[in-house]
Amino acid sequence: MTSDVSIIIPTYKRPEKLARALSSVAQACSLQHEIFVIDDCPDGSAYPVAMQFKAQYFCKSGQRRGLSRSRNIGIDLSGGKFLLFLDDDDYLLPSSIDALHHHAMSGGYSVVFGDFSNLFPNEKIRVDLSLLTHDHLLICNQIPVGAYMMERSSIRQQFDERMRSHEDWDFLLCNMEWQRCKHVPIEVVTVDKTENLDMSMQARRRQYFWLDFIAIYSKYPAPSLSGHRKNMLLGLGIDIDESMLGHADTI
Repeated sequence: MTSDVSIIIPTYKRPEKLARALSSVAQACSLQHEIFVIDDCPDGSAYPVAMQFKAQYFCKSGQRRGLSRSRNIGIDLSGGKFLLFLDDDDYLLPSSIDALHHHAMSGGYSVVFGDFSNLFPNEKIRVDLSLLTHDHLLICNQIPVGAYMMERSSIRQQFDERMRSHEDWDFLLCNMEWQRCKHVPIEVVTVDKTENLDMSMQARRRQYFWLDFIAIYSKYPAPSLSGHRKNMLLGLGIDIDESMLGHADTI
């Protein structure tokens, strides 16, 4: 039987949080669904957790690692009409997948998304996306993985495995038709930001964020938004002439 929804969860050495993510799927979805756990750790450490929740398990090996590759493997393996990507340290809210699916089917939408919360060590902050526009997305991604569900047939391009960051933003812009998108006024996912990340590693990654912003701005030209894009890059410490931020292949 074809599944209504395929849930794709990349993971790497976080069995406890993976278990929380998988447990949340059971509460979020009563539809016919399938779950794919794509393990980036060659020792197969996520296998017992995946089996506990009756998820399909794929263990990667070799050099082609990372989130984009894992998500693309999940896309290739999946057969559901809709896809939902979930990071292993995040978790879904009860009935959230059911609600997204209902709105997608009743309105003929290819992408449906809801609100989300950021979980910090001392607080949890909900982010309301009801006023989000396509212009907002052409400046900076505001829909995290886990907060949206996409019709599989609408995917024209998989995640770009060459990007250092923001591949999820590029994936959305490439595959979503804004006229067929719908915001659903529910909280869909909690994004866990409680881990103490290696700040030196984060700093090294952030050094290159602007390169991916430039690549996306060039790929998705928007002359009317060049001033907003300039301000976004200024926030990353990069000052680029506004005239170079609205057109294709200008960098």
